[in-house]
Amino acid sequence: MEATTLQQYLEKAYALAYKAQKLIAADRAAYRIYRELKEVIGSLEFYLNNKMEYDEAEVGTKLRYYEKQLQLIEEKRDSMLLRSFRQMVSKSYDKLGSLPQNLDEEKYFINWMKEKGYEECYYSRVEALRRLDEIGVEAEVREEEDPLGINLDLWCLKVRKNE
Repeated sequence: MEATTLQQYLEKAYALAYKAQKLIAADRAAYRIYRELKEVIGSLEFYLNNKMEYDEAEVGTKLRYYEKQLQLIEEKRDSMLLRSFRQMVSKSYDKLGSLPQNLDEEKYFINWMKEKGYEECYYSRVEALRRLDEIGVEAEVREEEDPLGINLDLWCLKVRKNE
């Protein structure tokens, strides 16, 4: 048994668990993956601390499976972010007139949301609070200035970390 491989698997499992925790609001399957990864982490720490043998192939396969599942959830979240942005902008047309809608702004806004760790953003506080109630996970609504410089306030959902 190589301790370095076990340590690498443990580090990868921690990274995947963190990613799963961030994706819980996008898909409830991420919560199941997070719980399962916590079990894998516990087992790997036990094996490492007690210098015990483990099934390297099984652990590697599990981690690749979880990584692939989280990638699919992340892609789903990205499409949800884009849909959320487009709905938010289209709903604001009534109130604001025409907002510029181009791909560069969409990409910039979505990257801004990812950097901040937001799941969704709304120009309406009421809409953000309604959505917060719907998702049913530990989250909060934060008020932000619009990064596109439209001089409107945004209310964005951020999942709280439970560690």
